[in-house]
Amino acid sequence: MAAADLTPVQPQHRFDEARLATHLAEHLPDFKTPLTVQQFKGPAASPAFMLHSPGRNLVLRKRSQPRKGSSLADSVERDFNLLRALHAAGLPIGQPQLVCTDDSVIGAPFYLLDYIPGRHFRDPNLPGLDAKQRQAHYEAMAETLARLHMLTPAQIGLPANGSGLDYLTRQVTTLIEQYRANATDEIAAMERLLDWLPAHLPADDVTSLMHGNFRMESLVFHPSEPRVVAVHDWDLALIGHPLADLAINCMPWRVTIPGMGSLQGIDFIESGIPGEPDYLGAYCRHAARDDIPHWNFYLAFALFRVAVMAQGIVKRGSNGTPSTPAAAQALKIYSALVRSVANQAWNLIDNSD
Repeated sequence: MAAADLTPVQPQHRFDEARLATHLAEHLPDFKTPLTVQQFKGPAASPAFMLHSPGRNLVLRKRSQPRKGSSLADSVERDFNLLRALHAAGLPIGQPQLVCTDDSVIGAPFYLLDYIPGRHFRDPNLPGLDAKQRQAHYEAMAETLARLHMLTPAQIGLPANGSGLDYLTRQVTTLIEQYRANATDEIAAMERLLDWLPAHLPADDVTSLMHGNFRMESLVFHPSEPRVVAVHDWDLALIGHPLADLAINCMPWRVTIPGMGSLQGIDFIESGIPGEPDYLGAYCRHAARDDIPHWNFYLAFALFRVAVMAQGIVKRGSNGTPSTPAAAQALKIYSALVRSVANQAWNLIDNSD
């Protein structure tokens, strides 16, 4: 998140700024008025806002949906405690300052972090940088993800009540259920994946904290150095498998998702952006890994996840006639995406040793 990403607060996200200022004056040491509020651009499961006050800038985050099986207040408190533990462990995160579960303040639970200034890239092609700079920024992304995966749940105060295999089992089961509920056409590759994935879960039961949506857009870089100074978008973080997280991180090399950017079709040598094998090599160096076993499975899992999410969009768009030509075109794009991604996932499996 960078200052260039700021916009006036959207009408649907407005709240009583005076009530918030009163609450902060009562609960946040050294807080001073006046308070002004702006909203960060971009879709997010938790809308984010910049709070400007004399001598201090803070990021306010709230959730639009709770974690599965939790209330909204419990989910926000869990997010805050996780970020506080990650900050204490040395991960690049703005220092957590305050959590509030009282809906009467702004209409929903929220938490506050210190704002970390820097550069924010929405396009994974990193326009405006030269080849050497692009390579260094991708190295920094790989290093940061590896640092996260090398933390044990115990180091960040999380109960060891899950494992990487548990995560994969739950996720595959849930994704299959979601796909079957949203399927509009029979797609041969998807049908094969529905049978194959749950029957071939890898036996390497490695466990780590997963970010769940780790990509270039989730990072803030130092104003002038290829160094990650903040990681955002922790809404999907949970105990899981590091290689599943890595595969999700590698989706820009594999697919073009509308509105999310892609690395497909670029010249890796000329651009300086590493190809997927070189990026994986950087991750392995920083994660002290010799190799990445069952990589095709994790890629197929991540691609299947993309296909299921795209199918959900297709299902919602198919309920009635598209309201505009643009909506009709988007429906065609996502329908084609489901098929192409499913075929790619199955080809990975079919060509595995």
